[in-house]
This record gives sequence, structure tokens and C-alpha cells, in this order.
Amino acid sequence: MTKIELLADEIIKTGIKKKDATHLACSIIANCDYFITTDKRVLKYVTDRVKIINPINFVEMWGETE
Repeated sequence: MTKIELLADEIIKTGIKKKDATHLACSIIANCDYFITTDKRVLKYVTDRVKIINPINFVEMWGETE
């Protein structure tokens, strides 16, 4: 198994669907700063490896930094 598959399997155990878990695992392995989603299950996932945020909050936060 690849790193992505192993991490996705770990994420799936929290109730996140396979495709969403794979996308999230890819963002973590790629060292992304943010994972932007509207999926409520994914938004509830807790990790310190990537900031999971919805698009509206991301735009609001991004606007505050300018």
C-alpha cells in the first residue's frame, strides 16, 4: 500500500467516505496548508497536519490578511 492509501484508510475509520479520505490524505502528504471543503463530515475531522476550512471562512480569513 502507498502512503496515501494507508493514511486514507486511517481517515476512513473516522467515518469519512473513501474518495474524501483520499483527497484529504493527498493534501496532508503534499503538505498543504489548507483543505477547503463544504463536506460536513470532513469539516469535523480533527488533525494538526492540515487546516480544514469551508470556502466562506477561507475567503473571510484570506481577506483579513490583506
